[in-house]
Amino acid sequence: MQKHFFIWDNPRDAVIWITLMLLAIGCINVFSASFVEATDMFGDGYFYLKRYVAFAAAGFAVMLYLGLRGPDYHLWLSKHWLNIIYVAVLFLLIAVELIGVTTKGAQRWLYIGPFSLQPSELAKLAVIMVCAGELGKRLKKHLRPALFDYPDCKAMVMSIAYGVLVLVQPDMGTAAIVVALSVGMYILAGLPLRMLLLLMAGGFVGVVGLIAIAPYRLQRVLVWYDPWSDPSNAGYQMVQSLISIGSGGVLGVPWGQGSGKFFYLPEAHTDFAFAIYCQEWGFGGAVFLIFLFALLGIALFRMAAACRDEEGFMLISGVTLLVVGQAAANMLNTQKAKINSEREKPQRFLPLLNCRKTPWVFPTKGLQSVLYCNEKR
Repeated sequence: MQKHFFIWDNPRDAVIWITLMLLAIGCINVFSASFVEATDMFGDGYFYLKRYVAFAAAGFAVMLYLGLRGPDYHLWLSKHWLNIIYVAVLFLLIAVELIGVTTKGAQRWLYIGPFSLQPSELAKLAVIMVCAGELGKRLKKHLRPALFDYPDCKAMVMSIAYGVLVLVQPDMGTAAIVVALSVGMYILAGLPLRMLLLLMAGGFVGVVGLIAIAPYRLQRVLVWYDPWSDPSNAGYQMVQSLISIGSGGVLGVPWGQGSGKFFYLPEAHTDFAFAIYCQEWGFGGAVFLIFLFALLGIALFRMAAACRDEEGFMLISGVTLLVVGQAAANMLNTQKAKINSEREKPQRFLPLLNCRKTPWVFPTKGLQSVLYCNEKR
């Protein structure tokens, strides 16, 4: 077991307790942010809170059980299972294009009876597992990955294939996250600087090309810099988000009395959960939440650094990039511009604090993998 970490005996305990604290904050914030919409739509102000608690309890229980007593993660990172997982998620992404449900200009959801599924969220976890399996084997042989040699480039090619399928939904934000995860894991595995620069140059050319194909993407960037240039249309969501965050002051308005959720901010309990949180808990609350995510990232990094197994190191590192990285991306991009009927709206949810269904999969499954790696290192 690893040494003392902050106020806990070891980083593993820190991950468990920080996750619990984030879930407790999520319960409070989801109820406050959602009761207006829940009452209006379902006649039950507790509707979204009940759903959040159900998913939180189930996800945390599964995380603990599988993380501490589950099957060996090497099984899931074997070539056989990685191929099955990759093809299954690939099939779901293709199915979205064929039979997916279009909502607000984007086709991202599959409905299977009463259940809904967002395959692009599963793609994030699949990319982490594929990269951990492929790059971990390279690290065991003390070899650095290369982009132009097979099988070194296999994981990168597989992640790009996912990214392309997500991009055509269209969802450029999630596609970028999927590819960025693999790039980050290649860097951690020792990708040479020359190849990293080539990747960055290729990415820049790709972004320019995507903007040229769909000029509204450039409009989104311009609105991000100056939302007040069009506060009632393109910059509406960003302006309302900034108003909500700024009106919280140092300690926030009285809990439950934030104005943003009264139909000023759309989807206040999911996409704009951080804006509502800042309005009701103020600057102090925002700093505390950022501190928790930073502490979670440090604990995960400590566990990765102490892991003697290369595949486990890559798996924990990938989960750290995803959970902490997506939290940072959500906080920095809570101001999302409403452009072209929300087409290609970014899907960077705040991990563990949102009321979406599928986004619960990657933090709970990912943290479960981290706990198991720590147990068996």
